[in-house]
Amino acid sequence: MFPAGPPSHSLLRLPLLQLLLLVVQAVGRGLGRASPAGGPLEDVVIERYHIPRACPREVQMGDFVRYHYNGTFEDGKKFDSSGAHSTGCHPLLRCGSAGCVEQGRHRAGDKIPGSAVLIFNVHVIDFHNPADVVEIRTLSRPSETCNETTKLGDFVRYHYNCSLLDGTQLFTSWVRGGAGTGQVGGHRHGESSSVHPRRLLLPLGPRAPGEHSTSCCFLHDYGAPQEATLGANKVIEGLDTGLQGMCVGERRQLIVPPHLAHGESGARGVPGSAVLLFEVELVSREDGLPTGYLFVWHKDPPANLFEDMDLNKDGEVPPEEFSTFIKAQVSEGKGRLMPGQDPEKTIGDMFQNQDRNQDGKITVDELKLKSDEDEERVHEEL
Repeated sequence: MFPAGPPSHSLLRLPLLQLLLLVVQAVGRGLGRASPAGGPLEDVVIERYHIPRACPREVQMGDFVRYHYNGTFEDGKKFDSSGAHSTGCHPLLRCGSAGCVEQGRHRAGDKIPGSAVLIFNVHVIDFHNPADVVEIRTLSRPSETCNETTKLGDFVRYHYNCSLLDGTQLFTSWVRGGAGTGQVGGHRHGESSSVHPRRLLLPLGPRAPGEHSTSCCFLHDYGAPQEATLGANKVIEGLDTGLQGMCVGERRQLIVPPHLAHGESGARGVPGSAVLLFEVELVSREDGLPTGYLFVWHKDPPANLFEDMDLNKDGEVPPEEFSTFIKAQVSEGKGRLMPGQDPEKTIGDMFQNQDRNQDGKITVDELKLKSDEDEERVHEEL
């Protein structure tokens, strides 16, 4: 029934994620329980019948493992399945010195007679360790010299695909089959997908009622580059980390553990404790502004700032004059607004900050640069 090969009696040293499919026979006992001596059960037989070529990592003590399973008797009758539980289709194993123990799920013990031989068909979805960091792999990099890379505070635009490690696709910013992007599902025309060794789609055989399969379609197609300011808590921590140090046009693959993604609770469309696989391409980057600034000059500000801003020379600056002046500074290349924000809203916020008595106009006494405000604050504190 299965390829010949020596069985393994160690649950902790198996390359679970690369192995993916196991058959476990446990005589009269449950999967993952420990013997009284604290070691794995010696009568558990594991047959490996699909092993991918690459095996970059094995499960270690302290890892959490998500998996699908079907449980049957020797006659093929099913007594339990991960898809038959209303609590979800991805049980979670916590692996420690005593073996791998399932958490938060009621087993089908009332359906199992004494001394029964149990056969578990297991498909490991992913695993992670609380000490894991983001895995970053460069897929391609522009041939021309890259003098500037992304850093904290930069405003970036990027395309991305997001999947689970079993291939279930969650989100994409590319328009699949759309014109003008040169992309289909995140890969250039004529270019093969760079599939991670862990990212496989394998069947479990017949599904139980209510059991879920991996999807061939993205849940959310945004159809446009996404935007974020790095370090501003606009995206999950793992994606923020993976976007740093990139050149425009560079493509990366990121593997993000759940504690740097959506955690144990998950998010809309993302299961709890899921490891996420991203493929990202940096479209553009802009230098950010210092914290607390909405606008900066590239050089020194005008020596007679209020006089230049007071276009009709009546001694006060209403919103219209303020907006006209700031837009002129930007269009002439003398300054820049905070990137990634609606310019009209940003200018409106700037005006409100300067209109200190909120009477709808700025006077010479009210107008202060932020650097001057910071200097005054220092003196007040001293």
